[in-house]
Amino acid sequence: MRTKARSRTWGIVSAVALGIAGVSIASLSLRTAAVRLLPADAPALRQIAPDNPDIALQRATAALVKQRGILDPKMLASVKRAALAAPLDARPYLILGHQQLLEAQPQRAVETLEAGQRLDPRQRLIHLLLLDRYLRTGHYADAATQFSVSARLVGAAGEQIAAAMAQMSLAPQTRDAVRQTLRSDPRLERTVLVALAKSSTAPATIFGLASPVALATAGATDSWGAPLIARLVQKNQYGEAHAVWQQVYRVPPAQVAAPIYDAGFQKLPGSPPFNWTLAGGTLGAADMQNRGLNVEYYGRASGELAGQLLVLQPGRYTFSVTIEGSKTAAGAALSWSLRCVSGSNSPLMAVPLSGT
Repeated sequence: MRTKARSRTWGIVSAVALGIAGVSIASLSLRTAAVRLLPADAPALRQIAPDNPDIALQRATAALVKQRGILDPKMLASVKRAALAAPLDARPYLILGHQQLLEAQPQRAVETLEAGQRLDPRQRLIHLLLLDRYLRTGHYADAATQFSVSARLVGAAGEQIAAAMAQMSLAPQTRDAVRQTLRSDPRLERTVLVALAKSSTAPATIFGLASPVALATAGATDSWGAPLIARLVQKNQYGEAHAVWQQVYRVPPAQVAAPIYDAGFQKLPGSPPFNWTLAGGTLGAADMQNRGLNVEYYGRASGELAGQLLVLQPGRYTFSVTIEGSKTAAGAALSWSLRCVSGSNSPLMAVPLSGT
């Protein structure tokens, strides 16, 4: 009987213990779910999870953005408690580092932000704050690293960051710092120069900012020269675009002065539109061979097989061409044409081609 009584008692105790454990687990699950689902400023969270570090940090971060100023002592104290409760979370370092910047403690702020970055190398705001500090204090290599990492982290918004840094390169207070930073990282410099080339920045400003290396590689496929030329042409600034084209590709003055560039089809350096644009596709194909233009026209559609944008001074010009081939006057025709792109775009010249 004693054994049965003890067994019954133990069973009751176990049931009570399991019941208490079940209630505790349910309560914990409820709190965890509430923390995940409810907004950080929900009043219910103050009762359910008053000391949850994640909640404290969410509130502080939101307040930092909304107030754009120094947080009150109570909230700062909650951030410090959260830092102790969650020592691997980088957000306390972001919040406190930002506050130290506002409180004119830049050196302490940099140390705090760098500590946070070691915990979370992907924290974007820390990268941007450190980038600003490194630029202002002349740590150009460090600034270049921060910018490169930030551009990779934001993915598609990388061009926006490049555009922002391009604007910093134009501001008097940050211009020299940005120039030094760019020259320590050619890849970064190219990204910013491309952003400037696509903006409304004057060509002279871009050339003045570019390093000797950037100037030497301006004509590369993915560099800034072609976007700058394309932007000027799109704005109908043909004279300035032609001058930039000459500077980017280092075309000798004698060749620039010729009415048609590379009229002998020698494959001279330089990109379209002031050099030849050659087509290849369903229309036909055009390519340079033996100092001549070889054209294969399929005769099934109309279009342009070879073209070049010319910048001609007012005056009289003589156009002549030597033709070799089997094209006759019957059927679809080939011709050289000239039209004014800045005017009515109507043909000024059309020379039909036939050969034997």
